[in-house]
Amino acid sequence: MSLKISPTKKTIYLARHAKSSWTSNAPNDFERPLSERGLLNARSMGLELARLNWKPDTVISSSALRANQTSLILCKNIGFAFDHIVWNKEIYGAYMVTLLHILSSQSETISSTMLVGHNPAMEDLLLHLCGEGIWKHHAQENGKLFTTGNIAKISFDDSWENLAMHESELVQLLRPKELQR
Repeated sequence: MSLKISPTKKTIYLARHAKSSWTSNAPNDFERPLSERGLLNARSMGLELARLNWKPDTVISSSALRANQTSLILCKNIGFAFDHIVWNKEIYGAYMVTLLHILSSQSETISSTMLVGHNPAMEDLLLHLCGEGIWKHHAQENGKLFTTGNIAKISFDDSWENLAMHESELVQLLRPKELQR
């Protein structure tokens, strides 16, 4: 008789890169940096993550410059070692299914992961995991849901490989502009 190990609660932190600079002289979109506002917002969000004690076991980030900068600022504030960040080129320009594959490939020894990336894939993943119903309670007055610098804390009670549609719970959605109130 074999014992089946019950999956433990897992946490996903979806972090969309902070506001980027459209006026930089970056040679291409991949190398577009954060704006001054983006740098300030990323710092505020990092401080809020530290205050809430939201520290993931792993951080997987797009290697695009604006996501890279966001990841480094967040990790600095939560005390996550820079050399443990996993830089993943596939996240830039990815579709939701790519992000879902990255998450579902996590080791079961990991209970929480932060994924830092770009829209529309990040918002699509949030809706896929938590359901379209979150629009009703979390969309902003302008109709937008997952804008730059936002971080969503999501939990589910299954293994990474069984990460399924509409079976996760949106625990909290943090927005930089709401921290500044």
